[in-house]
Amino acid sequence: MIKIVSEKDKYIKNIEKIIGYAFKDKDLIAKAITHSSYDKIENYEKLEFLGDSVLQIIISRYIFDKHIYLNEGQMTVTRAYAVCGETLTKVGKNLGIDKYILIGNSGQKRKINKNDSIIADVFESIVGAIYLDNGLSQAEEFIIDNLDKYISEYIVSGDNKDYKTKLQHFTQANFAVEPDYVLKDQKGPDHDKTFLMDVLIKNISFGKGKGKTKKKAEQNAAMNALKKLKRKGYQDEG
Repeated sequence: MIKIVSEKDKYIKNIEKIIGYAFKDKDLIAKAITHSSYDKIENYEKLEFLGDSVLQIIISRYIFDKHIYLNEGQMTVTRAYAVCGETLTKVGKNLGIDKYILIGNSGQKRKINKNDSIIADVFESIVGAIYLDNGLSQAEEFIIDNLDKYISEYIVSGDNKDYKTKLQHFTQANFAVEPDYVLKDQKGPDHDKTFLMDVLIKNISFGKGKGKTKKKAEQNAAMNALKKLKRKGYQDEG
């Protein structure tokens, strides 16, 4: 008897091959690569939600353990870069995930499997699926194998130290404005001044910072603003 292999089975087999992991529960990986245009109920959206949280904790611990020379602000910016949509899209395309996303007719017409945000979402959903299938250690192995290179390159580039640039990109993406820096105070003699800067977004203060130069005070203000925005639930997209 000839066994008929469905499109879904072929996609599952190929995805398992490119990510280097065979699922015990094939339904999990099937959902992880299924777009809502293919199946409105059994798709990746809930797994994406879980995968995002798993990514956050694993990357946080990884940076904390491996890159111990980074301060708290640098770790925060590095993590934001590692889990942002741009980075996850690069990883997904590098793996070839976009070739094996199950999409319906409407999705095929729009070529949504080539959409960067969809590729990033599916990567997160695969993380969630691996976590449910075999626990945190297996998910960690998959995540670090694919993200370590990008994290290391980012740290070497020094971009994780430039909080002003990060905040500018963030505010442009989320609020369509640039942050404003206002000198609030300066103390001490001319040869040893301390500056206090306030950073405003749409005329609302989001962070203050001190420094021996205005530039350093602005960097500290930007760093504190990024922390505050994170606490408010905004996600840095790099």
